[in-house]
Amino acid sequence: ESATAGHTGSTQMDSSTQASSEKRKVDPFAKRPSQKCDPYGLAGQSLSHKECIDWLATLERGWNLIYGGIEKRPEIEEQAPIFLQRQFYHETFHDASQFLSHISLLSTNLNHYPFLSMERVLVDDLITVSNSNTTGWNSEAASTSGSAQTSTQKRRKVKGWVFVSTVRCSTYRPPTTRADLEEQDGSSQYKDKGLTYHDFHLAMNIDIESNREGCTALLL
Repeated sequence: ESATAGHTGSTQMDSSTQASSEKRKVDPFAKRPSQKCDPYGLAGQSLSHKECIDWLATLERGWNLIYGGIEKRPEIEEQAPIFLQRQFYHETFHDASQFLSHISLLSTNLNHYPFLSMERVLVDDLITVSNSNTTGWNSEAASTSGSAQTSTQKRRKVKGWVFVSTVRCSTYRPPTTRADLEEQDGSSQYKDKGLTYHDFHLAMNIDIESNREGCTALLL
């Protein structure tokens, strides 16, 4: 009887342990921002236009605020930006790929993931294409051409191909009502996007990473 009782107690303990472990399962949607779940400290809202302008001043040159897919200041200043974006220039496709690998590892460590892309583009003047935080061959050529331009006031443009990697930060904003889900007009296509402190924190870390020796060698 004691053996039977022990077996019954063990079975009950296993079932209770299993039930408690099921309760502790991680909810994959737990970080969705809302009034109750507020991982970004904004009660499910995005940073305002003014807040984004203030935070933009803390970043290096090259970062731009994107409003509804348009890279310009909106007519209505109260409109909140949708994306925080910066482009980096590289001499080869392999350099661009390696650079984005650095950014992807950084994003993984911070658990905040931007949109990343790279492409080959034709520019009208290679001398003007350079990253403001590096001293690559373009910067040297620019300084040389700058002194020459001072004396001659003319410089011939050098057309050529470069590789551009784009880092676009944003925070997912899930629809909260059925009306939001059903809206299909163009004005609402970015309604589930917005900027939070996490986006600017990631951008700050990207600025630091892009200035490291291993990354500066990958930039123009």
